[in-house]
Amino acid sequence: MSLMDRRGEYSWPKTALADVSMILDKGVVSLDEDVGLTVGFRVVGGLRESFTPNVWTIAWEDNDKLVRLMMDTTVSSGKRLATSGREVRRARFYWSRDPDLPYRIWAAVVHEDGGAPIIPASVEDARSKFLDVTKRFDIPAKSLGRGAHRLAASVNVAWGRRVYIEKGKTSGKSKPVEVKVE
Repeated sequence: MSLMDRRGEYSWPKTALADVSMILDKGVVSLDEDVGLTVGFRVVGGLRESFTPNVWTIAWEDNDKLVRLMMDTTVSSGKRLATSGREVRRARFYWSRDPDLPYRIWAAVVHEDGGAPIIPASVEDARSKFLDVTKRFDIPAKSLGRGAHRLAASVNVAWGRRVYIEKGKTSGKSKPVEVKVE
């Protein structure tokens, strides 16, 4: 039996990145310190709206039990200073026998660090753990040199074709922040 192509049954909005931000630990650092910063973003739109138990159940019945989110985060100041490289975050749909979960088909989120799967407590928790991303970077101040520098982050996200959504990609940039190296 062939798999169902259900993408035509859904009308999801366009997937995009929201709240792409970069936060510095300190605005002024010495030359022998590291510039610590955190980059965060959220995937919103169709991919987020399609991440629901009803869709998980249909995908599981069609033997489409895994969705992958490929990410690349880069921090630059005219030149590339740091990158996360290609990271993959996965959500696997499975038949749950846990009486505390409200649906029989549930999602387990596997982060890019290779740790144990995370079992979310609610649908919104599942969306947050899968589609909200925070990355930490420590850049040696020596690589910047003395003076004021404007840093910005760029993010690229892609996902594959599933029975409920077409493959796609989106990108976003943070507003520049200024750090002073003394």
